[in-house]
Amino acid sequence: MKKTTKSVLKYLLEFLIVAFGVFLGIYVSEQESKKKTKQEREKSVNYILEELNDNKNSLQKSISYHQLIKTKMDSIVPTLSGTDVYEAYWGNKKFKHNQIKGWNGVRLANLEDTAFEGAKISGIIQEYQIEFIHDISKIYNQQKKYTEFGTSILNRMININSSTKIIDVFGSIRLMTGDLLINEKQLLENIQKVETNIKMLRNNK
Repeated sequence: MKKTTKSVLKYLLEFLIVAFGVFLGIYVSEQESKKKTKQEREKSVNYILEELNDNKNSLQKSISYHQLIKTKMDSIVPTLSGTDVYEAYWGNKKFKHNQIKGWNGVRLANLEDTAFEGAKISGIIQEYQIEFIHDISKIYNQQKKYTEFGTSILNRMININSSTKIIDVFGSIRLMTGDLLINEKQLLENIQKVETNIKMLRNNK
């Protein structure tokens, strides 16, 4: 009987040792996985912050340019009469947009989304805090709308033809120095807010 008891205890002890070893292995593996995920998440957040900072710098340059063209246009418009603006754009000698001092095209801010898209493709975005996902998705969606709007203005300028009037070109430039400029300023302000919120979320973790 004692021999049987010892044998059972021996197998039980061996089982517990094996079970503990398996548990320890799983625990260590999970901890390593969590550590790696945390590192990848932090790396991804840093990439997104760098990307937003680059986009912010690009917006600031675009804003300065569009404000310059706005100032130049404000001084040109009064020199044209009400009938002048309804003349055909091609062949007229009173206004050429490419003769505006400082003119360098419509010029849109080059807004990247590589870091954000990379986070979505890799699945690491699922590890972000919900506040972060909401803020960052909103800002990238706003960037997309800005680019689409700016591209529509660029296409209007590209499609100038023999039926285009001076007032049509004015309208396109006014969109660039009006609505697009306002959009840029709002986007810049929102990016700055998101940057601040992200840094606060990281500090409160």
